[in-house]
Amino acid sequence: MSSRIKITLSDDIAARLDELAAASGQPVARVAGQMVRDGLGKLAAAARGNGSAPADELTITRAPWLEPYGGDREWRQFMWGSILALCGRYPDELKGLKQGWWTDESQVETLCAFAHWRQMLDDGGRDPRDELDFQLNVVEFGRRLKQAGGGVTKEWTPGVIPDEWR
Repeated sequence: MSSRIKITLSDDIAARLDELAAASGQPVARVAGQMVRDGLGKLAAAARGNGSAPADELTITRAPWLEPYGGDREWRQFMWGSILALCGRYPDELKGLKQGWWTDESQVETLCAFAHWRQMLDDGGRDPRDELDFQLNVVEFGRRLKQAGGGVTKEWTPGVIPDEWR
């Protein structure tokens, strides 16, 4: 079950929320709802003694493979490098990427998730089934890229981060 609520924000907070929503391409209500859910989750964790942040110092975070709310240049640079490394490591599987893939939110999120997953496996993977699962998923993603085709769309050649993704 879910409930709708109405909240009142100061003009400066409302403007900041509008900026965050615009930067993420999401409706204001969705961003605000996620922020409230995240904040309440952190409060509950802090109350149980499981949270690392004091309840009065809440920050809104997202999954590490998703760009932080409001955008983050350093995150984009890091993820671009991680995706380049991923493409270098799995060139056959990811050769179906087309020029401009970074403008497709679904492909960006998928590639960032793969890059993060790969890093987690490299940094401390303990179960070979996790590696096998990763490999199967990369192959399946590559198969979907190949099936999507692209007609006249040019195949992407990994390189310098494009201006529109900086």
